[in-house]
Amino acid sequence: MKNISLFVALFSFILLASCNAVNVATDYDRTANFNTYKTYSYHQKGIDKLSINDLDKNRIISSIDKEMATKGFTKVTSGADLVVNILASSTQEVRVDNDIYGYGYWGGYPSVSDYTAGKIIIDIIDDKKNILVWQGVGSDLNISNISAKNDKIPQAINEILSKFPPLAK
Repeated sequence: MKNISLFVALFSFILLASCNAVNVATDYDRTANFNTYKTYSYHQKGIDKLSINDLDKNRIISSIDKEMATKGFTKVTSGADLVVNILASSTQEVRVDNDIYGYGYWGGYPSVSDYTAGKIIIDIIDDKKNILVWQGVGSDLNISNISAKNDKIPQAINEILSKFPPLAK
């Protein structure tokens, strides 16, 4: 009975860990007063240089717009407090997993799969000072399944921007 409980706990942990769409890391300027920022716009040249298809570009931008609106920021066309720049890339990756087979013990053969891993970097710049004040990086976003990108990209943007703005100290 104890082994079954341990197996269920381990399986639940693995299941919850796999729910994250992306690995996220953030950094920010500890001297910036994020309470003073109210508006944002996009760095159009940066968006124009994104080497991704228009569907994914629109998914990223509309997801950022949604997240920024829920945080109380207003999108403007000029004179913004913050400028958002986006970088994106992808690489081919190989994943090797040791699967759980049988009755709760490790064994069997490892499974090997390849996938396209996407990376999204969101830079947020203080427009008046022209300095980077916040950066969020989402990596290892599995974008191999084209039909799933409509759900995965917004989820990844949500996870990346979940730490923006940083909590005031």
